[in-house]
Amino acid sequence: MLKVIPFSVLVLATVSIQSAFGASPEEIRAVSPQSPYTLVEPVAEEADVEIRTSGAHFFKEALTSTKPQTTTSEKFIPLLGAKTTVYVKPGLDVLVNVAFTAESRCNEPDSSASNWCEVRILVDGVEAAPAASSFPPDTYAFDSTDSGTEGVGSWESHAMDRHQCVFNANGTTVKPVPIEVQWKVTNFDGAIPPNFWLDDWSLTVELAKGCRQKAVKF
Repeated sequence: MLKVIPFSVLVLATVSIQSAFGASPEEIRAVSPQSPYTLVEPVAEEADVEIRTSGAHFFKEALTSTKPQTTTSEKFIPLLGAKTTVYVKPGLDVLVNVAFTAESRCNEPDSSASNWCEVRILVDGVEAAPAASSFPPDTYAFDSTDSGTEGVGSWESHAMDRHQCVFNANGTTVKPVPIEVQWKVTNFDGAIPPNFWLDDWSLTVELAKGCRQKAVKF
């Protein structure tokens, strides 16, 4: 069940908590600037740190575009052109490393809402790590409206990296692994949504031999 909690109350509570004890990850999440309106429980247990280890890279592909695109979609949609497929041979596990950079603008005229613009990278159909949206109310804010202060000339350089183990050591056929960048905006005030603008983007995919994965504590 969603709980609606005034943001000002949450901020005051956090200041008190941090001053007395130092805030836990759960307390920080509760007052995250990315979730000032609703709180929901994570759907799965969250590791403190995930470690993925592999050997040397043996494959690299780079996709780039200088054609600007914009979206006001409030649901994740593909970023046109930012998609590829890699192939993992049978008998092989790989670590897929994906880097995405872009010139970005996220603005919402006539609104002071704390909205932002999101990007996620899917590897083999699932959000690659760190998969922020797997633990709501977390999301990955690629850019922000800065409470409506960003303008039509607020272009900035932004970047992200994502990682995923793909296992095919026991497979008998080549495994196709689709990779796709998706984007969307938030719209908490329900007015005209933010305008998310991306240009001059680069998508780099690398494969490394072998992949071992473990979770560790802070």
